[in-house]
Amino acid sequence: MKSKQGLRVRGRVSLAALLGAVAVASVGEAMIVVAVPWFVLETTGSVARTGFVVAVASVGAGLAGFAAGPLVDRVGFKAMAVSSYVLGGAAAGAVPLLHAAGRLDFGALLGLVLMASLLDIPGVAAVSGLVPSLARSAGVPLERANALLSGVRQISHLCGPTLGGLAVAVAGTAGVLLIDAAACGLAALVVALGVPAVAGRPGAAGVEGYAARLRSGLRTLRRHPLLRALTASSTAFNGLDSGFSGVVLVTYAYQYLGSAAQLGVLLTAFGAGTAVGLFGYAAVGHRLGRRRTYLTAGCCAGLLLAPLAALPPLPVAAGLLAVLGAVAAPVAPVRATALQCAVPDGRYGQVVTAVDALALTAVPLGSSLAVVLVSGLGLRPTVLLISAAYLAVVAACATAPAFHRLDESRRLTSLDSA
Repeated sequence: MKSKQGLRVRGRVSLAALLGAVAVASVGEAMIVVAVPWFVLETTGSVARTGFVVAVASVGAGLAGFAAGPLVDRVGFKAMAVSSYVLGGAAAGAVPLLHAAGRLDFGALLGLVLMASLLDIPGVAAVSGLVPSLARSAGVPLERANALLSGVRQISHLCGPTLGGLAVAVAGTAGVLLIDAAACGLAALVVALGVPAVAGRPGAAGVEGYAARLRSGLRTLRRHPLLRALTASSTAFNGLDSGFSGVVLVTYAYQYLGSAAQLGVLLTAFGAGTAVGLFGYAAVGHRLGRRRTYLTAGCCAGLLLAPLAALPPLPVAAGLLAVLGAVAAPVAPVRATALQCAVPDGRYGQVVTAVDALALTAVPLGSSLAVVLVSGLGLRPTVLLISAAYLAVVAACATAPAFHRLDESRRLTSLDSA
């Protein structure tokens, strides 16, 4: 009994180490969301070049993430997570060092920014792949572990931009980039020392070459009904989210509230609500059906968007967005849990990076479509259309036979959490 209890304690320490590493790295990454565009603008004086750097980093991260899927399974989750933090931190730290040495031209800057984001998607997939083993050894339900992971990232992303703005004012953009490098280095060290090797061991290498393994992951995604359904719904929700947050809320704040600070209030309210919802789901999620939770969260999100078409005053809008964030929060950990249970052993990296890369492609599409709708129809009809689109996606999920398999593999989550 003591031995079993000791193993559980060590498992919980390892899970806490992973969560701590993610928190530190996520704060650093969120800070450079502010620092990188500012640094590019400071050093080049060109808004066009700034936008080009951000766009290239985003597209490059998606393409590299998709291509690196087989590498996640080949080297193992722990090694990929550590490599992702090391590469991202090294690239971020090299930017101010080369600039101080007078060796940073625009091409080098572009390459380093791209390098910093190359392993973002495989790194996220690797961290997610570590969770089931750590949760099992810690005696923690898988839904709880995934919700805690999402909650830690949400809190970090909520605080990171503000901290980044303050740090830019105090230490300059170069200082923020060095802080991010240090944060990534610390995260890599914590994962390397705090996560047991068995949790991140490589999958079976088999005899397949790299291209064959890449095709194998896509074939698995295409042939598995639940994986196809999760990919389609994730992509749709990503597009709608990007259109709503990146276009609708910005237009609403600019045209009706008249202040960028009030946009910050709206985004903070949504982020805080999401964090509350994630930690609430961490407490009770393992007792709830995944399918019911996924559909209920999506349906409530669609319904709560509709009142925003009235373009209410700031306090009402902030309250609606806080509730919206809280009720929609379980979608991410439910999706993560379903993928962890559904993807065959040895193919997790291939499949999850493909799912994430495909979902990422919906972000520019959703934003572009929202711009067209707002320009052509106005803000109120666009909000109602986005609300209806959310409900349509939920209705499609509810009628899809594959979604009845969301609650399979409960054996992975029925651990004693006492």
